[in-house]
Amino acid sequence: SLGVSLLQVLMLLAVSGLARARVAALARQKSTTGIVGLAVEPEARSVLSAVYTRTLEQLQAFPAESAYRSTVEALTKERLAVVESKTDLLEIEEQIGAGQVEQLIQQANDELSLMPALLDAKVWEEYVGPPAEEIYADLKRRGITLQRHDIPMQPSQDYPTSDRVELIAPAPPVDS
Repeated sequence: SLGVSLLQVLMLLAVSGLARARVAALARQKSTTGIVGLAVEPEARSVLSAVYTRTLEQLQAFPAESAYRSTVEALTKERLAVVESKTDLLEIEEQIGAGQVEQLIQQANDELSLMPALLDAKVWEEYVGPPAEEIYADLKRRGITLQRHDIPMQPSQDYPTSDRVELIAPAPPVDS
């Protein structure tokens, strides 16, 4: 007879179960994101929730019928719902499917920093600048090559397609 009561055995099992849970929780805490320049955010869930909430607040400045507002609002509400319904960061990352929580924070902050410029530009209003043909001619005159859609090519950094180039008003002609 070992002199061990059933109560002592149950206590040992409970303590060892708590120890295993604590070790598992510590193992889940990461020390690095594995991405140079992107530090681990210890309070990622609360930071992400706060940034998504600020995004939704700032979107109110855009007209309700704005395509930008409706798209970003839907995505942000969806992601905020995931963050609020999950406590495990890995589950949040898996369900959103757009990287680590630190990357999600970075993406959300980038969106927030973009909003003032979009508001200033009134991106929801109809474009009233020069026609695309003039802009393309100006880009060609300045030596910026655009990929033609009638020639099968892969988009690249060297030859961006017209939908990947920031179009600006043509430069005024130089008087010779």
